Amino acid sequence: MTDDRYAQTKSVDVLNARGLAAKREYVRELEHRNDDQALQLLVECMCDESWYLRDLAEQVLVKLGERGAKVLVPLLGQGLWFSRTSAARVLGTLGYRPAVPDLLRLTGDPNQTVTNAARDALVAIGARRGAVRLACALHRMPPDARRRQLDEIGARDRALHERLERLMHNEELMDIEDVDSLTDDSPAVRAAEEGVEWEVLTGPPPPKQQSGEAGGGEA
Repeated sequence: MTDDRYAQTKSVDVLNARGLAAKREYVRELEHRNDDQALQLLVECMCDESWYLRDLAEQVLVKLGERGAKVLVPLLGQGLWFSRTSAARVLGTLGYRPAVPDLLRLTGDPNQTVTNAARDALVAIGARRGAVRLACALHRMPPDARRRQLDEIGARDRALHERLERLMHNEELMDIEDVDSLTDDSPAVRAAEEGVEWEVLTGPPPPKQQSGEAGGGEA
């Protein structure tokens, strides 16, 4: 009986090893293909129950950068909790600024693991040249919701919390429409944080007339 049990256990181990190797080879093939269909299949891997397969897919999508990030944003609003968690983690690792609004919505997810992943991703984006994008999104929220988000961010990264509050006090920055084009090293952001007046970026104001010029000068 002991020999039989050992043989059964050994057989299962071999099958598991083969299964892991097959998953690894499958994801590697998708990485090498790097076409639109391969991207969608990687997203499907992120929805798989296998933690190992999801982890492999995450690593590849991080390597693909923005191309990988774009296909993951829709996953934040659908799928099982582990799919949303994985998607948030990759987007945070990539510092993908366009995902900020969706990640903010994801902080209201009923699953605490998903909520924490979304908040961690927001902090990661803020640390990867995306603080101004996060500040703009927070600025557009109702005051109570904004304060809750800031408190959660502050619990994770106090320095980022303070920086967000400084950025949100700059009305010119907060009113920019194309917020996804802004990064923390954009000239407008750097000037604002260095205390340079906004006129430096938009051009000096018209020169004021000297007293007497309006009336043709002194007699």
